[in-house]
Amino acid sequence: ASSTKRIYPPLANIMASEGVSPKLYSDIASDMRSKIEVKDRQYHLHTYKKCFVGSDAVQYLIDEGFAESVEDAEALGEELTHSGEIVHVTRDHSLKNGKYFYYFKQDAPFHGGKPHSDGKGNSSTWTSVFQGLGGKSLQKGKGHAHQPSMVSALVSGELNREAEEKLQKLEVAPLDKYNTELLESVHPLSWKDPDGSDKYNLVVIGGGTAGLVSAAGSAGVGAKVALIEANLLGGDCLNVGCVPSKAILKSAKIAHQIKKAKEYGILSGDAKVDFGAVMERLRRLRAGIAHHDSAERFTSLGVDVFLGHGKFTSRNTVEVNGKTLRFHRAVVATGGSPNVPPIPGLNKVPFYTNLTVFNLTKLPKIVGVIGTGPIGCELAQAFARFGAKVHMFLRGDSILRKEENDAREVVMKAMKADGIIFHKLVKYKKISMLSEADEKAGNPFPAITIEVEQDGKPLPVNVNAIIVAAGRKPNVTTVGLEKAGIEYDPKKGVKVNEQLQTSNPNVFSCGDCASQYQFTHMADFMARMVIRNALFFGSGKVSSLLVPWATFTDPEVAHVGEYEHDLKARGVNFDSYKRSFSEVDRAILDGETEGYVKILTKEKSDIILGATIVGSHAGDMISEISVAMQHNIGLGKIASVIHPYPTQAEAIRQAGDLYNKTRLTKTVSRLLRNLLAFRRT
Repeated sequence: ASSTKRIYPPLANIMASEGVSPKLYSDIASDMRSKIEVKDRQYHLHTYKKCFVGSDAVQYLIDEGFAESVEDAEALGEELTHSGEIVHVTRDHSLKNGKYFYYFKQDAPFHGGKPHSDGKGNSSTWTSVFQGLGGKSLQKGKGHAHQPSMVSALVSGELNREAEEKLQKLEVAPLDKYNTELLESVHPLSWKDPDGSDKYNLVVIGGGTAGLVSAAGSAGVGAKVALIEANLLGGDCLNVGCVPSKAILKSAKIAHQIKKAKEYGILSGDAKVDFGAVMERLRRLRAGIAHHDSAERFTSLGVDVFLGHGKFTSRNTVEVNGKTLRFHRAVVATGGSPNVPPIPGLNKVPFYTNLTVFNLTKLPKIVGVIGTGPIGCELAQAFARFGAKVHMFLRGDSILRKEENDAREVVMKAMKADGIIFHKLVKYKKISMLSEADEKAGNPFPAITIEVEQDGKPLPVNVNAIIVAAGRKPNVTTVGLEKAGIEYDPKKGVKVNEQLQTSNPNVFSCGDCASQYQFTHMADFMARMVIRNALFFGSGKVSSLLVPWATFTDPEVAHVGEYEHDLKARGVNFDSYKRSFSEVDRAILDGETEGYVKILTKEKSDIILGATIVGSHAGDMISEISVAMQHNIGLGKIASVIHPYPTQAEAIRQAGDLYNKTRLTKTVSRLLRNLLAFRRT
């Protein structure tokens, strides 16, 4: 080495040394930046500003004595990438010896981020704001201590103004370490927006499933994308829908199984439910999943993340936090929210929806559930299994009105066995407060009367908590759709064509705000279609999507395709094949004999038109039939596939066997008998 060349320890020594300081990587990157060429470079039609070439960096590391070979230099480059000192312009890989473009961290485009300080002396993270509030639950220790609720923290003046304003809007409680972790992921405090001055290939309004998939998928193929979310990234599914509800449903099912343990020869005693611990588990698991939808993850994907309320200001511009974003294409993915029925007095008493029920830390003694769809039924059954007395109010005479009668009856029977009281064919008269909650007196919940009319007679029902699950409505009235020339219906959502294109041809819409199928998996696949249609001249049609769904009561109800009443209404002749779980060995052994598999086929054919499964594993089992329908696999072919024994999924194959038996006509049967008789001669 020349006298001017600095000799560093070989790479192996650097990696083997204990406690390699991040400063070492920072020093290497800083020195490299001063000695290799950093400039604007073009690849195809895109210009990457202030970047360097991978081969130049590799040569530098060798010349300066940081590495002894190309392989060593690339390995060190990988460490520099992991430490954040350098980044590939499209984040595809770490440092490689070739004409690949990279940024130093100070030159990389800023997609939004958490500042170290807000510049005003205030705490810039939720963790620092909440540290010490209520004490115990931010620290590791025994028991299930809980932070004060959002409301009590606000009343006591413990929060700074920015945190107070955001928490009132976000409705996240209690303020424990798990909800702190959640907030750090999906709505960081004092988030710094990107510049937003360049024109975007795609601007996405809404950070739920549809918006996140649209943004991530588009950025992954090289689009410049902006994602705007006013509340919590992850939307309903992560924060107040699929994830928290399935967490408590699992706890409820375990409690139920313990109560039934004697039937299986297990003497366990009564199940004692610690509701606070159940809800703490929910918050812990939700926080652990949240990083998938986090602001930092999406900025790492190259998406510009804006946390604020986005509104269209013209046919090709959106405003957020005072910045105007210009776009080539846009996606409206604003989701939906709970519908609150106009029952007299309801707005004068406290009630819960899916937005707030998962904030509970104590179990109400008596719960009234308004709404008999999937959300209402799932929550009613869970609360009943936790030990609450649950009343469900039905305008009609059954639950889950979209499902077939047989399915409703099976689920309703199970819910009655859990102690749920059904009030059928009621008319709501009024709701009134009997007494306020009084924590000091040992009454954490109020006393409320729900007055209905049944058979022409008044029926007052006293409860401690009301859960409203009366359907959902699209979020379409506050994003300036009119200024963009986008037509919508306040009840049905954004009007889209088969390609999910709105009345503004440059704007598309997907998810709950634009679909009758308000499921996370439907939002996902609609978003995938939007990416193709909006950015790449695709012509996918939403009507081509086969949509299965499941309601996770116990037993579960799952469906795909058409129902019998759909086919009758269209005048389609069909055959029905039904297998009860009471005839399936594994279901008998599991003690889960309630329910069935029903498959509808085209008349005298094995072409599957629809299927319903009611059973403990219906949500998992329906996918086999969905795959068959999607790829035109007939019911007869399903019967030819070996299914492991004993499994409850055998019921699907057995339904296929029922179809195959119909192929054994009298003529065929006579011929076979004659053939066998001939062979005996």
